[in-house]
Amino acid sequence: MTATPSKTRGILVRVAAVAAAAGIGGAAFASPASADWWTPRYVALGDSYVSGVGAGDYEDTTCYRSANAYPVLAAEATGAQLSFDACSGARVEDVVADQLGNLTWRTSEVTIGVGGNDAGFSSVLGACAGTDTALCEAAIANAQNIITTSLPAELDDLYTQVEDLSPWADVTVVGNPRLFSGATCAGSLAITPAEQALLNETADLLADTTAGVADDHGFAFADVRDAFVGHEVCTADAWILGYTGNVESFHANAAGQAAYAEVVTSYLEDC
Repeated sequence: MTATPSKTRGILVRVAAVAAAAGIGGAAFASPASADWWTPRYVALGDSYVSGVGAGDYEDTTCYRSANAYPVLAAEATGAQLSFDACSGARVEDVVADQLGNLTWRTSEVTIGVGGNDAGFSSVLGACAGTDTALCEAAIANAQNIITTSLPAELDDLYTQVEDLSPWADVTVVGNPRLFSGATCAGSLAITPAEQALLNETADLLADTTAGVADDHGFAFADVRDAFVGHEVCTADAWILGYTGNVESFHANAAGQAAYAEVVTSYLEDC
């Protein structure tokens, strides 16, 4: 993968900035006591798809941060020091208000995954879970309107604040998979194949919109949609849970988070 201009900038200036700010020379960096200066500092921001809802092994029942979530796996794979700030239910405004505290000039990597709650995806799935197609279609239309009108400006503000707080960081915006394959089962809650197609179109709209704003800031976009093809709800090897009766419904399971990690880690390693 070819590095973006912002990534190249981060590679070139990060070491110089750290050395200058610390006021120490190269010899000092060679000592064991200073090894921490070379450890990449990775901050993971976002919602339930980032915190790992659906993947089990939760450290809490508020944000549902999972030991199997992709930020944890990616940090382990790259040797980065992780600040895991993502939280279930987060909207863009919640990320701005509650999750930016660990961003500093020393932050080297940031991943951001947010926007689905702003579009009201959980409410849309609820509207589509019955037999009222008109209700489902109206909910989808409202979500698509939010994605194309108000969401870009909110993402732009968030991304600008991330840039301001961590000017040397390489930032990767992470998308979400399509949930449905067109198959139906108990876990699909009577959502018809036609409604599933509309929901997948909305997921594509969210991904494309988010990617566009990310590109405006020179951020990379980690697109996981292709990785999840054949592993949607109701498939034989599903990486997305169907309806479970709790907060885990329609979220990636541990295998799905591992698939996320495989995609995201390649971006972190390339920085």
